[in-house]
Amino acid sequence: MPVAHNERYDFFLSRRGSVAAVAQEVTNVLTETGYRVNVQDYDFRPGASFVEAMHEGIKNSRDLVILYCADYETSFYTRKEFASFVAEQGQSLPDERHIIVLRCEDISPRGLLADLPFQDLVGVKDPAERKRRIIAAAERQSQAAPPPPRPFIGVPPRIASFTGRADELDRLDANLMHDKPAAVTQAVGRAAVQGMGGVGKTSLAIEYAHRYRKLYAGVCWCPAETRTGLLSALANLAVTLGATAADEANIEKSARAALGRLAELRAMWLLVYDNVSSPDEVADLLPSAGARILITSRFSDWREIADEVTLDVLPPAEAIAFLQSRTGRSDALGARTLAETLGYLPLALDHAAAYCRRTQVRFDDYAGKASSLTASVPRGSSYPRSVTATVDLAISQAVAQCAAAEALMAFLAQCAPERVPMLLVEGAIDDEIERREAIAALNEVSLVKHDPFDDGTQAVTVHRLVQVVARVRSKANGSAQDAVGRLIARLLAIYPKESYSDWRSWPLCHHLTPHVLARRARCPDDASVFAGWPELLDRVASYFHRHAAYSQAAQLFGNALAMREKVLGSEHPDTATSLHNIALLLHDQGDYAGARPLHRRALKIREKALGPEHPDTASSLHNLASLLHDQRIDLAEARSLQERALAIREKALGPDHPDTAASLQHLTFMLRDWGDFAEAQPLHERALASLKGRLDPEHPDAANNLNKLAALLYDKRDFAEARRLVERALAIQEKALGPEHPDIATSLTMLAVLLKHQHDLAEARSLQERALVIREKAHGSEHPGTNWTRIRLALLLLMGGRPTEALALSETALAAHEKVLGRDHPWTKESTRTADALDRLGRNAEAEALRARYGLRV
Repeated sequence: MPVAHNERYDFFLSRRGSVAAVAQEVTNVLTETGYRVNVQDYDFRPGASFVEAMHEGIKNSRDLVILYCADYETSFYTRKEFASFVAEQGQSLPDERHIIVLRCEDISPRGLLADLPFQDLVGVKDPAERKRRIIAAAERQSQAAPPPPRPFIGVPPRIASFTGRADELDRLDANLMHDKPAAVTQAVGRAAVQGMGGVGKTSLAIEYAHRYRKLYAGVCWCPAETRTGLLSALANLAVTLGATAADEANIEKSARAALGRLAELRAMWLLVYDNVSSPDEVADLLPSAGARILITSRFSDWREIADEVTLDVLPPAEAIAFLQSRTGRSDALGARTLAETLGYLPLALDHAAAYCRRTQVRFDDYAGKASSLTASVPRGSSYPRSVTATVDLAISQAVAQCAAAEALMAFLAQCAPERVPMLLVEGAIDDEIERREAIAALNEVSLVKHDPFDDGTQAVTVHRLVQVVARVRSKANGSAQDAVGRLIARLLAIYPKESYSDWRSWPLCHHLTPHVLARRARCPDDASVFAGWPELLDRVASYFHRHAAYSQAAQLFGNALAMREKVLGSEHPDTATSLHNIALLLHDQGDYAGARPLHRRALKIREKALGPEHPDTASSLHNLASLLHDQRIDLAEARSLQERALAIREKALGPDHPDTAASLQHLTFMLRDWGDFAEAQPLHERALASLKGRLDPEHPDAANNLNKLAALLYDKRDFAEARRLVERALAIQEKALGPEHPDIATSLTMLAVLLKHQHDLAEARSLQERALVIREKAHGSEHPGTNWTRIRLALLLLMGGRPTEALALSETALAAHEKVLGRDHPWTKESTRTADALDRLGRNAEAEALRARYGLRV
């Protein structure tokens, strides 16, 4: 059927030749019903007229009808037809154009077609019923259940001024259909998009994500300029996929949980890693299956892991059309001059068009200004000279409209580029009206864009090249230092102080952390100028510490300590705070030997500088006592330290303060572990009363209190109530921290112990196995907590009649405990239950030798 240009149709019929008879039937039914139908035969050898007919048919048909059969997906042309229709659909009004599937063979639509509405013709012999179903399909009535939602996470708004790039979009889509990433170098299908700054790599990725979103089960945009930004985006994806339950869990573990869940899904996602510095930064964060990856990068060689789409400047015709369309003018000659002056760079063209539209300056006149500015930019600059010129002109125009725009642009230049929360922007300019006017002025010339977070928090985004130019400008005009000071002051004012414990503040921490890290990357040693900088690093590090992101926390705590020692000296209380923080981190990582001297040094500084009765001194006493107790060395000193801490806190903070309760609880457990039940009993009752009053039903710390309370009830042999409390604790932790946080392993082990006492060995073993996996991932194989979990699992296996497996686990635990804790530690001696496994295996002589070595009796 020949297709005239611009002739309109109700349906375009997409099929392979194997269902030619059905195609004729469907065409007849729809035509008789009054519809206009366009049909093409994909078994014919394609030629120029065929391609043109397909192009016109897709463009001018309202709906696409797919006759689905086994060989439908094997054709390049049916796929191209489907993709082209989806692209056209994406540029139409919502619900204006639809895809309809008629199932013609007994196979289920797969992949991108799996969740589309369909009618079934398989096995239907009655002509009347077949006709009814065909008409029902035409009227968009489906036999399928409503399709699931297609998440569209973090993708920036579509750029209304995007133009051209049709060939690059086609190549990108074709590359993403391979089993390798794609890079739009600026890259399981992956693509990389590469090119110089300002060439439009991110814009191309945004357009692809919007135009082809219906080809994917979901799309997730991941800012990847820093590894932390990429991990955070993937951690949020983990929540969407149900791989973690927390809004912001352990980001490293949650990111990997998201990638693991994608590999388990049948549907295909699109992940966009935007502005990756090099392949090494993402090589370990590529999913094995379940996703196509699109990478944008200025790095030039992605051949090892991605198919590349090299992005050049716009062709002259597209650049001219863009300038005229963006400004609403008809001046092709002036647009050509301006486009040539700016080197056809999309970012420069966008700023120029916004400027010309705002000021009514002629293209020729703007070209003259830009040419003069471009000539003054030093050669060898790391960013395009035309971008420097256009950004500088745009800032000048915004400042002419609102003088405060200069200060605001200098402030934004110091932040991370993606999503600067408005709460942070408030620090740039004190007067709200002036600040709003400045934002509006910058927005009018395309220097900032409103880009809210997925949770609705208002934010603006600034292109990273705009920031580079703005930093140079602010340094030249003397506003840079004030901008940095305002940024750090604002971050200190709004970054939560209790970032470790206040779980309600974690979403805000998540929004603000990239901007602290961006400042640290640009100038890691700000302490000599901005006194609050080490404290700010401490808050971010504490946020990372709470979420078991130990390596990130260690770097920031270390930075803060170095700055404080340099600026304040080695005996300052703030230096003691840094030592205390690092010691706590090392303790959690199982490095007891490394933590102990830091705790002692911090205690000595605090006693001297703050006095022996200060609450901070009590904190050092409490945590040093906790460490000594865990190491089981100098137990008399541990008890003395904890009793001092309790007395100080009761006097300074009162008996009901959480810190007082913590010392009371810890002293109770210390006495209990040492078998001093007579002295522990009165403290035991006080601890019970204290804990029962501190059971916030949502706070993660409530889970710790529940576990402590359960341990005390365990002592009273109240296993049923203890189990109920631990199960509550586990639910709180999984919701707040995600399923792979180390605190989860603690609850699982305790629950397993209780189930063992209730004779449910199978469930206890399952929980203990899960706890061991979590511990090994979070802490490594030699951590005392990992090996305590390992020996508990070994005992369960031994009780279940599996001595060979128990022996392997207990031997590993024994070796690790002796290495880390020493031969006399109770956990090391508990690990000698290896001998019990040897007895079960008939290796009695080895068992006796092992017991003799540790001075144990059968």
